[in-house]
Amino acid sequence: MPTAGPAPQVIVVGAGVIGLTTACVLGERGLRVEVWSRDEPHDLVSAVAGAIWYPFLAEPRQRVLGWSATTFRRLSALAAVPAAGVHLQTVTEVFSTATPDLWWASAAGAIEPLPAAQVPPPHRAAIRLVVPVCATPRHLPWLRTMVEQRGGRCVSRELRSLDEALAVCPRVVNCTGLGARELCGDATLQPVRGQVVVVERIAGVDALIEDGPGQPFYVIPRGDELVLGGTAQAGDERLLPDPHDTAAITAGIAARVPALRDVVVRRVKVGLRPCRPTVRLEAETRGSGRVVHNYGHGGSGYTLAWGCAEEAAALLTG
Repeated sequence: MPTAGPAPQVIVVGAGVIGLTTACVLGERGLRVEVWSRDEPHDLVSAVAGAIWYPFLAEPRQRVLGWSATTFRRLSALAAVPAAGVHLQTVTEVFSTATPDLWWASAAGAIEPLPAAQVPPPHRAAIRLVVPVCATPRHLPWLRTMVEQRGGRCVSRELRSLDEALAVCPRVVNCTGLGARELCGDATLQPVRGQVVVVERIAGVDALIEDGPGQPFYVIPRGDELVLGGTAQAGDERLLPDPHDTAAITAGIAARVPALRDVVVRRVKVGLRPCRPTVRLEAETRGSGRVVHNYGHGGSGYTLAWGCAEEAAALLTG
């Protein structure tokens, strides 16, 4: 239970990247925020994510485009703040089609199409760009610190209903991700299982994303490590690492990046992406209270966080 203190002006339910970023934006607007979470930080899907800016498994595209552009700008600026745990990373994306659909391009920076001679077979096109990457072990605690520096606090509390939060404070933001299935009775939410393999950093290996119809493959440099992925298993709620997935990831990456054939595996992590047909970002009136729902970001939590947080704050205060 929360300890005694000044009454919050807003309660944010959920302490993943969406909840903490939303709490930061509300704090920037002068509101005293309390963040409620039932889970320990290391148990959240935000702690497992590759955390590279890249729209993935999130709809509708037009709204995702706007949220992604805002987040790209905010994260790019944070790359100049050492404690924030954000850096700008050159990434190569390869495609199975000669004319890839870069619908998200206007939200990013400059994109360089690679000449055919630099496209690794059997792919038919490739681009290079620079995007923000968040080092989750540093970025999530930094977000929490920013909440606290603006007068907010984070507490451990499990809810059975959002009405419990409304009984404490008339303004609530629901950032519970997959937890909204039970909390809101949202049957449209489904987990999409993601497993990643964390290995030692190899000099000269940059970020790689493969866009195609099969298993997703990517390499994300973070600090002295590389995050290798991955899986996108819809409806799969297994939280334990699967050795077969680990073998498929490491073999698939080795085939694409020969320098990673004999890397040492440090950790294998699993998280469940909260996916629904569209991101839910809308306001709801409950009696004399107001709830803003901000969940269902699929594999794009770090890509949409700041844009969605700003819109959630506007919905809450407007």
